[in-house]
Amino acid sequence: MPPVKIRWTPELLRKVGVVQPSAFSLQPSAFSRRRFLGGAVILVCAAPVYRLVTGCAGSGATDAGAAVDAAVIPDSGSDAAVTLDSGTDAGSQPPQVIDGWEVPAGTTLPAEEFAVLAALFDALIPGDDASPGATQCHAAWYLDQLLGAFNVNPPRIYAGGPYSGRHGGLNNFKDFIPLSRVETIRWRTYIEGSNGIPEREFNGPVKGLRAKYEEIFDALTKAAKQAFKQKFTICTLDQRREVLTNFDQDRRQMGYGHAVEGTYGDPVYGGNFEMKGWKVIDYEGDRQPKGFTPRQLLYPEEG
Repeated sequence: MPPVKIRWTPELLRKVGVVQPSAFSLQPSAFSRRRFLGGAVILVCAAPVYRLVTGCAGSGATDAGAAVDAAVIPDSGSDAAVTLDSGTDAGSQPPQVIDGWEVPAGTTLPAEEFAVLAALFDALIPGDDASPGATQCHAAWYLDQLLGAFNVNPPRIYAGGPYSGRHGGLNNFKDFIPLSRVETIRWRTYIEGSNGIPEREFNGPVKGLRAKYEEIFDALTKAAKQAFKQKFTICTLDQRREVLTNFDQDRRQMGYGHAVEGTYGDPVYGGNFEMKGWKVIDYEGDRQPKGFTPRQLLYPEEG
């Protein structure tokens, strides 16, 4: 597996004695979820649906996503940084149940769309008694929070570092890193689309991730009604997988990629609930630091 690159902040670099923070890459690709998942993890996770036998054991919609604080901000039409409060505590509100799929409070997507997303990911990576799938790992919540990354400030794009606190030291991962102006334009364009904003259309119009998924939701709904005369969210696992077998390949692959990220990626981004995805493949996750005392982690300047 390729090494995971920590995205260092200037303050952190100064603490550990690095004088030239500019020598480190701070571009969006420096810590890519896809690059991380492109290593050994992806070799042991579920294969795309068209390579699986229809009718394999699937999972039910039994787990709600772990809710986080979120506040909705209007699209001002610019990429300027916005400072805002964290909003209401979504974790204190009970989830909705749509066609048997739990929709946690505080979702970016409307409840009906989140249910379709959960049903989609469940069909792409179904779980069973031996291994959890996308539903148990809250993969839908991961993508939902990515779509709403700019609803809070700093955006939920780059978790901090260098340590998660799971094996000693402070939990620096929970402190997301503010984006530069260029990074903000890049990520807002990717998620929201160009929307006619000149600084986002330097290379032409761009359809955002949110719009692409809205098209997927509509297409799945139509396909399920045509094939089984009912909503996609009501279809059985076998029926949903049959719909996906005949689905647009590019859309299916995009959904599968995000389902993998949400099932096997770092839990700080909302998926891999309780590290279930890592446990089933015997991956211990970020196992740093090793060989240091708690005091050395808390006070690195002491040497």
